[in-house]
Amino acid sequence: METVNPSLDTWTSFFILAAAQGYFLAAILFFNKRGNHLANRFLGAFLFSFALTLSEYVLHWTKYLLLFSWADSFYIPLIFVFGPLLFLYFKSLNPEDEFRRVDLLHFLPALLILINRLPYYFTNPGLKSAFRAGNREVAQQIHWPFVPLFSVQDYLFMLHLSAYAVLCFWYLRRNGFWRAAGEEDDMAMIRRKWSRTLLWLYTGFLLGNVTYYVLIRTPFFSIEWDYGISLSMTVFIYVVGYLGYRQPEIFAGELWPQAFLAPKYQNSSLTPSASRSLLERVQEYVEQEKPYLDNELRLSGLADQLEISIHHLSQVVNEQLGKSFSDFINEYRVEEAKRLLANPRYKERYVISIAYEAGFNNKTSFNKAFKAQTGLSPSQYRKEKLGKVTAESRSDG
Repeated sequence: METVNPSLDTWTSFFILAAAQGYFLAAILFFNKRGNHLANRFLGAFLFSFALTLSEYVLHWTKYLLLFSWADSFYIPLIFVFGPLLFLYFKSLNPEDEFRRVDLLHFLPALLILINRLPYYFTNPGLKSAFRAGNREVAQQIHWPFVPLFSVQDYLFMLHLSAYAVLCFWYLRRNGFWRAAGEEDDMAMIRRKWSRTLLWLYTGFLLGNVTYYVLIRTPFFSIEWDYGISLSMTVFIYVVGYLGYRQPEIFAGELWPQAFLAPKYQNSSLTPSASRSLLERVQEYVEQEKPYLDNELRLSGLADQLEISIHHLSQVVNEQLGKSFSDFINEYRVEEAKRLLANPRYKERYVISIAYEAGFNNKTSFNKAFKAQTGLSPSQYRKEKLGKVTAESRSDG
């Protein structure tokens, strides 16, 4: 049996540090209670999966996998969660979309791969260590996967990763995350730039895999190229960590405005006092004139009504309130919807009708904004409020 001789070198030490940072960032994203919880958890799960995979690669290169053979090949099902986690992260960033139970089907391939490999995972670790060390006599005692996929496994990896790169690109482009479509507020710009950055990083990881699996079949393959995939994962983890360092608000789910928008605001002619004064004017106008009831209201439209520049309107909302323009307007719409839902005279009206009357233009964005602000669905809120009104009427009688 092969003697275990740990072979830590510069590269494996670097990858160990990257994996540690991945675990650290994942923990912050998982347990932070501020911001977009769902988006943070999907990104945290993605980084955690990268860190786990990177950890096994290091165990393999340093030969420690002979001592920790229970961890052998656990990275294989993880490869099939990378794409789904990134796609669902992008989806959770979209204020016009929402997570549904059917979205869990994206994890079906990973679950099937996991189930297929369960016999191997439950094989005695000593047998697996002996086999890895070169003892082929124990091969008959190892419980191999139900369906042997060794000959096509690499192709399945590349196909699955590529399919989700295409799906993510399609989703970002379809929902305006890839290229600006007309006027947009600064938070939309941040969301677009950050989404593109993540997709480029994922594409780099995909190319690292494709290159490796192609070159490994050539006679001039070098073992050092085995580090290519891990390097792309490391770059992904460190970019997230670096941008998180530049703007800690990343972990509040608002991404990091300073990383993408600082130069723009540094050149702004709007002073802090003027910005506060302008915000008061904007809020007064919105509260009195109720432009939010127009479900076609856009940043440029409100700027025209106030006779100010789009840039200044976006700046005061983003800087003074820490919100996107859509969040700012939707807060007023939710308050209007709450008023209508709690009114007994509207108890026979459909919820979607009230959503339109409050200024929303689709059910998905209404439900998402309403629940984010109240913690209840519109129907639950109506039931709770109208139930109190009925109880009070009976007590008065």
